[in-house]
Amino acid sequence: MGGGFHILSKQFGNISEMSSAALTVSLSTAQASCVTSFVDFLNAAVTPFHAVATIAGMLRQAGYEQLAEPLGWSSAALAPGQKAFVIRNDSSIVAFAVGGKYTTGNGFKIIGAHTDSPNLQLKPKSHSVRGKYMGVGVQLYGGGLWHTWFDRDLTVAGRLVLHRAGATHVSSTLVNLKRPILRIPTLAIHLASTDERDKFAPNKETHIAPIIATQLAAQLNGKEQPQNGQNSTLLHLLADAAGVTTEEISDFDLSVIDTQPSCVGGAYGEFVFSPRLDNLISCFAAVTALINETSTLNDDSKIRMVGLFDHEEVGSSSPHGAAGTLIPDIVDRFHTGEASSLRPVATANSFFLSVDGGHAVHPNYPEKHEAEHRPMLHYGPVIKYNANVRYATNGMSGAIVKALAVRSGVPIQQFCVKNDAGCGSTIGPILSTLTGIVSADIGNPMLSMHSIREMCGTIDVCHLVQLLRTFWTDYDLVAQSDR
Repeated sequence: MGGGFHILSKQFGNISEMSSAALTVSLSTAQASCVTSFVDFLNAAVTPFHAVATIAGMLRQAGYEQLAEPLGWSSAALAPGQKAFVIRNDSSIVAFAVGGKYTTGNGFKIIGAHTDSPNLQLKPKSHSVRGKYMGVGVQLYGGGLWHTWFDRDLTVAGRLVLHRAGATHVSSTLVNLKRPILRIPTLAIHLASTDERDKFAPNKETHIAPIIATQLAAQLNGKEQPQNGQNSTLLHLLADAAGVTTEEISDFDLSVIDTQPSCVGGAYGEFVFSPRLDNLISCFAAVTALINETSTLNDDSKIRMVGLFDHEEVGSSSPHGAAGTLIPDIVDRFHTGEASSLRPVATANSFFLSVDGGHAVHPNYPEKHEAEHRPMLHYGPVIKYNANVRYATNGMSGAIVKALAVRSGVPIQQFCVKNDAGCGSTIGPILSTLTGIVSADIGNPMLSMHSIREMCGTIDVCHLVQLLRTFWTDYDLVAQSDR
């Protein structure tokens, strides 16, 4: 990086003053509207499939065209000023807006996040009977705080794969039963040993088993016997919700979810209480910033891109995960024929922001954080560092984020994990390795990460949107190179 960046680095002395001015939990009318939209988004995006469908609707309304991935794309779809998106597996989505001054080789400004969260997913054969109770067989997806799933009002949502009568091909539809139909009851304190009470450690196969009905109720309703290995009660509920017959449900990708809606909470309305904040907050902020920052697109020389991926919680290794080919495939579309020689140039001119949830310091467990790196709610997004490259940030990419924060008027925080503690990871190291693009890892601080219900700060949602809008508008100013 050269002269342009060094000029801006002189502004770093103003960060403390900027942060003091920006630190407030009071919301303007526009910010309150943003938070309301965020909560509505959370309540719609109950699975990765629903998240992608909701985001696709937002993009279409903003004038983005959906491109069919298997088909050839016309040069017009990739021309300056064009806005489009691609969906893979119904659970990952990449949207891009081509700058009005873009020419081949100018590169990309990319924001990445993930659509999935830890949850319970239905087994291929869901029928289960235990002690005269009808249950639903589940697999544990990701690293959830599974004890938080007990004694919650649960339901089922996700994707049904259909082979409808008379059809020669399979199709799919989304479903959300919404009303409480499942529960995982906690063992009564009187029946638990002292050790079981003091160290609640349920067996993942035998204890985390949702109940849907008693065997007697299922018998009286003629739904006791399994149908194609599935819990008959659940199968009929799904078929009724989708408007199909049970025989037409060929397969599914279904999750158990909490029915309690996301909401604004706290004495001053300063918190959001919700499932799936990790990482829907980043998905919402990235897409909102992309859609709302339109006035500067005609003067942009790069391609703005948002990639939202499934399967981050389990390593990203799938065709539609961040370790798959989705981003490289789209980048290749812009560098075909003679332009293929400019792909390395585009990589060198690009930057990737991996945006994922950050760990706010817990007031009851402050010792779990490194003493000088204790992010707080309301104090802005967090830049994440790790010497073992569990996060993608280095000194240069971190400095770029700091400069963008100054220009956006958004407070910024820093985080690294203690040496005697484990460290999670993100799609940042994965995609930067896959593409060769310089990257930084950031995210909003939250509490209860990977619980069935997490919490974050309302003003922090607005801070993240503003920072990402500034990434679109000011990255080239901050990262000018005189190489």
